[in-house]
Amino acid sequence: MFFKKGALACAALVALAGSVSAEPQKLTFSVFEPPQAFGPSKVYGPWAKEVSEASNGTIEVEMLAGGQLGAPAAQLEIVQNGVADLAIIIPSFTPGRFPGNEIAELPFLWSDPSVAGVAITKLVEDGDLEYPGVHVLAADVTGPYQVHASKSVGSLDDMAGLRLRAAGPVFAAAAAALGATPVGVPTPSVAENISRGVLDGTLQDWTLLDAFRIIDATPNHFDYPLGGVTALLVMNQKVFDGLPDDAKAALKELGGASFARRWGEVLKAEERVVREKVDNDPKQTAVYPEEAEARRWQEALQPVVDDWASKSDGNAALLEAFKAALAASANAE
Repeated sequence: MFFKKGALACAALVALAGSVSAEPQKLTFSVFEPPQAFGPSKVYGPWAKEVSEASNGTIEVEMLAGGQLGAPAAQLEIVQNGVADLAIIIPSFTPGRFPGNEIAELPFLWSDPSVAGVAITKLVEDGDLEYPGVHVLAADVTGPYQVHASKSVGSLDDMAGLRLRAAGPVFAAAAAALGATPVGVPTPSVAENISRGVLDGTLQDWTLLDAFRIIDATPNHFDYPLGGVTALLVMNQKVFDGLPDDAKAALKELGGASFARRWGEVLKAEERVVREKVDNDPKQTAVYPEEAEARRWQEALQPVVDDWASKSDGNAALLEAFKAALAASANAE
């Protein structure tokens, strides 16, 4: 009888241990955008749910949006320090730390964020772009920046002397090459500075134009792709290394190019909404340049690309790798 009781007790302990081990590992996913923004609501939140389900119950990813765990520029640090397990980071917030990261900011090389996101992901997977200190699950890009101004911009000639918000050295060089004067201003302050006459306009993608109400101060738009900003979905390396195989497989399956395409398709849908809003508003004017005018812009901007590539052999090789990855990504669409 004693043996039977002991056996039953051991069986109960084993069952209890099994039930404990079956509990999913909870992972915190930090997102600095507010929860109602299209990124958290239409991409990051659904992704967190899907990857949890695909992990066969081994992980449960909880998204914490609105910068609950830190400011936008602090997202990299909070993942490295283990405050969050995953986060969306903008590498350009730490300029000079990640060589070559600004490759997507170069003008006219791409116009489709899905294509560019997959291409940047390929560079990361091939080791052409490195982000030491974190495990990169996926990469994506903003929509291509365009010119949005309070004054009429119908051609390259109209760019001369415009004071345009341009963030970072590549966008500043592009603005200068077009004849404008680049000014460094945070995105939330752009609309106010245009209204006050400090700025004549901005280099911005369509979605931010609407999200920050810049559209109210810039009724003139010139639609030419001036490059975009890379974002990364990253994870604490130690946490990733300790995950069960099912969890790693789910993160791999729903990360990489899959995540880049998911982001790109949602982003393009959001862009279409803003473009339609502009096209249907008689107070707004959007110029979509014909081939000859677009060629003038590319010729004016080519020195920006050439100068960036000439700064090091690494840049030149990276540019060629990016072009090849863009072509492969476009052909796969």
